[in-house]
Parts: sequence; C-alpha cells; structure tokens
Amino acid sequence: MKKGFTLLEMLAVIVVISILSLIILPNITGQLADKKEEISKVSQKIILSAAELYANETGNTYQTITINDLVEAGKLEQPIIDQKTGKEISLTKEISIDASGNACIVGIDGCDRITYKQYKNGEIVYFNPETGKKCASSEAVNTTGTKIGCMKWYAFNDREGNATVNVILDHNTTTRIAWNSTGNNSEMKEVADALKKDTRTWKNTARLITANEIAKITEKTGFDASKKNQDWFCLDTNQPDTTSYCAKAQGKSKYAWLFDYTKECTSYGCNVSDSSTWGYWTSTQYVNSIHVWFVARNGRLDVNSASSTGHGVRPVITISKSNI
Repeated sequence: MKKGFTLLEMLAVIVVISILSLIILPNITGQLADKKEEISKVSQKIILSAAELYANETGNTYQTITINDLVEAGKLEQPIIDQKTGKEISLTKEISIDASGNACIVGIDGCDRITYKQYKNGEIVYFNPETGKKCASSEAVNTTGTKIGCMKWYAFNDREGNATVNVILDHNTTTRIAWNSTGNNSEMKEVADALKKDTRTWKNTARLITANEIAKITEKTGFDASKKNQDWFCLDTNQPDTTSYCAKAQGKSKYAWLFDYTKECTSYGCNVSDSSTWGYWTSTQYVNSIHVWFVARNGRLDVNSASSTGHGVRPVITISKSNI
C-alpha cells in the first residue's frame, strides 16, 4: 500500500510554494502593471495625435482645448478609455497645443495650460494677412488703398483667455464706395464685392466691423443697432454733438485709432489723414431705413444713405494669438 505525505513533507511543500510565490508573483504583477502603463501611453499618443491633427487642419495653435473639442471636431470617438485604470477619460480633460502645433496633456509630464495675452482696445499689431504671420513695424505700409503685405492693425474687444483676437486695419483698402448703389440696405452689395476683391489673397477671412462692436469699444452702454431710433454719437463723449465736430484737436481723441486715414481727421483728432477718405462703412443697416451705420471722419458713429459713396472699406480679421 502506497504511503501518503507525512505532515512534515506537506509543511515543506507549503514553505517552498510560499517562497516561489514571493519570487514570482511580484514579477507577474509588475509585468501586468507595465503592460497597463504601456496601453495607457498608447491612449495618450492617440489623443495627442488627434490634437496635433486638429491644430494642423484648423490652424488653432497656442491654446488649450479639451477632449470634447476633439470629439466635436471628429478627431476622436467616444468613449476614450484609460487602459491603466479601465475608466473613461473625462471629456473636460485639457490638452495644450504650443505655437508649433505640438500637443501635451495637462497635468502629465509637467504639461501646463497655455494662457493668452489679453489685448487692449487700440493696441497695435503688425500682421501680414497674405502669410498669416506677424511682421515688423519697419515693413508695414499703412497708406490708404494698400491691400497686401505687412500692415498696421488695431486689436479690439478682446477677452481674457481668448485664443484669437479681432483686429481692424488702420486704413481703408477701398477709398469710397456705395454700401448698396440701389439705396437698399438689406444687402451689403458694392461694399461686399469690394471687400472680397481687396482681400482675395489673404489667408484670413475678412469682414466689416459692426455698429455694436464700435459701441462696445467706446463703452456706449445701452446702444443696440437692432433697435429702432438709435441716435448717432461721438466716440469720445458717447453723446450727439450739435457742432458736428466730435474730436476737434489732432491727437486728442481716445479713439483716434478708429478713424485713421479719414478726410480732415488731422483737424478733428485722428492720428493721420487722407483727403480721399471720409470714413468707412460698418456691416450694420439702420433699422426701418435705407441708411447704414458708418464711422465718420470726425470721430462719430453715424448713419448715411446706403447709396452714398462717401465712405470706404476697412477690413476686420480674426488672428490666432499664436501668430502674433
């Protein structure tokens, strides 16, 4: 009859198994952890690749975005699982994209949120809309009618945290043209055609400033161009001026930058002047009227007939702050 294990032998086997477990299990556990970490890094790479593709295709660099931005842009599919934890990665997880389009996940490997400079109203920016890049002030050509190359712009209505900023040119690209030669203010006709022609070589999409944007710049509270019977106003005082000369002395107007290169503004407070340019159109029609809002040579926001040829085209573009 075959004998079984003695108690001493069984204890010896248990001790050996215990020793082997102490040696083998940590290695297995470590390998599994390494595997999970490796998969987690793969997930990170997928996210970062999607972010860099997004930045390359949209030109939106030097900013912090979220996983949700990438999902909405069609660069990632929900849900995104972190294989290390087995949990879904939050859609609010932030990704920073630097000026070169390189991405990193905020909070990982020392990656921080990108913050943006806030531009003051009237702050000068030198920018070439054909290249989509900043340029030197020494290269800038600012005369009326200039449409290409390095030019002088002014930032306006920027907000803290914005990745982009709106800028308005300091001169008219087209000197004087009707908003709509038929007098109809429901369609921005001649001005729209001139704007398209003037900016056809630009990388940035151009538009005209609105009357409400002018009111916001000049802190004209309560003004709303969509309401009836809105009064015109002087940019500095925000009040009508019965003398029709809102800015009487050269260089005295706080908002002189808004009417650079307009006729006789040397006498009324502008920085420089050009006798060929009386002012420029906004894109905003006057409610229940054939009139349209425009920025006048003497520093006011006023209305004129849509068929008037006394005002010109002054483009506004939106620039990524990473490019300036």
